[in-house]
Amino acid sequence: MNLRLDHLLDDLRANGEAILRTIDADPLLVKRQSGALVLANAGGALFTPQLPHQLFAKGIVYTREPYRLVSLPLVKIYNLGEKDVSAADLAGIAAEPGNARLHFLHKLDGTLLQRFQHAGRVYFTTRGMIEGGPCYGSQDEDAPARAANFDFLGTARRLAQLKYPLLCEVSPEFENVTLLFEFIHPETRVITNYGEREDLVLLACFDRADVRYRTYAEVKSLANAHGFTHVDEFTPSGNTLGEQIEALLAAIAGTDQEGTVITIEHGHRVVYRVKVKGPDYLRVLKLVVTCTYDRTVEVIDAHPDWKGWADLESHLRSLGREQVPEEVLGFYREHYDAYAAYIADCERLREWGLAVGAEMRKEVEAEAGTGNDRLLRKCFAARAIKHPLKALLFAALDGRLDVRAVRAFARTPAEARDAVARLPGA
Repeated sequence: MNLRLDHLLDDLRANGEAILRTIDADPLLVKRQSGALVLANAGGALFTPQLPHQLFAKGIVYTREPYRLVSLPLVKIYNLGEKDVSAADLAGIAAEPGNARLHFLHKLDGTLLQRFQHAGRVYFTTRGMIEGGPCYGSQDEDAPARAANFDFLGTARRLAQLKYPLLCEVSPEFENVTLLFEFIHPETRVITNYGEREDLVLLACFDRADVRYRTYAEVKSLANAHGFTHVDEFTPSGNTLGEQIEALLAAIAGTDQEGTVITIEHGHRVVYRVKVKGPDYLRVLKLVVTCTYDRTVEVIDAHPDWKGWADLESHLRSLGREQVPEEVLGFYREHYDAYAAYIADCERLREWGLAVGAEMRKEVEAEAGTGNDRLLRKCFAARAIKHPLKALLFAALDGRLDVRAVRAFARTPAEARDAVARLPGA
């Protein structure tokens, strides 16, 4: 899929009604209605967008008959490295002619909130809930489980009324504008600890009249004019984009900061956004979702018909983003690769045990004959006891040396590696 924002928004400008109809008909998208307004977001069965129109369905708001766009939050933002997007690709986009600018904006760890006006009323929404709509189900796809009953919209409106009352009033200046905020509140903390801070931080601004996201300079100007808090930016050192990314990650190492959203602008348009998350943040996130090697193995063992990583990945995606965030798939892959290496070592041990056990039995039968099983076993034991992996040889003699038996002998990847290292000639 084409992830360029300028291209996506050009398509939305030219084919808006058709795109909205496709979104409305997509069974993988959940719709919640408030009067004439419809909010669409990914449902649990859609792990990540598979079709271009689903990139928009991250809390998009529209009307039906006629199908018209009312508000657009942030289009889907992927992590650097996903969708085969590299730092070199970003550098290429940033180097294109057109007064290009690049910003490393702080990636805040809260809840995305959009504020817009329609038919003389101000609306607040999260990605999954809209004021005046049904009050069931997850209010925000990124919300922690403990915040399932938290009143996101009610609390956000009360906070806006207290700190930024202009947001709760209909204003001609904001008639065709979606203001996008990060809603920070101690009760909805995900990973980053903001203490007791409660705030709405202006992240971006979608201009419906121009069908574009306003530039960072425009966002700051708007925030400063009205006293809003706005997202700030990193200024990492380095001569290349790769060096700047490395410097930024080094700067946030050891902290619980989430990372950055690299934003590329050409002229007055935002043309690309990509996330770069800090390794310490991801490690904590991995713990939060209990992504462990043992849990991964339990899942694999429960599905003996699976053939490889593709089957496990498909299963994880089917669980939905709440249980398996996209960022955690890479950790599951690491666990799967460790498990696959472990099984390969177990298979090597099994093959060794079968081969050596068969050869040893042949020698014993030549010496003691084949008519006395008790004598055969005694002679076999006299030879096998000399081997450090004798348990495998006895299992081979009994005809029960399969991978399950090897796993009972070498229960962990480390034990299996150690056993392989002790094989003759290893």
